[in-house]
Amino acid sequence: MTDYDCPLCSNDYEERTDLRIHLEVNHRKSAIVSELIEASAATDSAAGSDELVLERDRPAPPL
Repeated sequence: MTDYDCPLCSNDYEERTDLRIHLEVNHRKSAIVSELIEASAATDSAAGSDELVLERDRPAPPL
């Protein structure tokens, strides 16, 4: 029985460490970030939010 599934492909792992190594070695950071943003958008939509956090205007940090 596998406890950890890769969210980007069909690989399954019994140990969390094995999944982490798989993500670090076999997937690009941009693919992982895109997946996280899409998941966040789905969560925000389900919660009733119309905007992504990344799209909101934020003040520039002081210099």
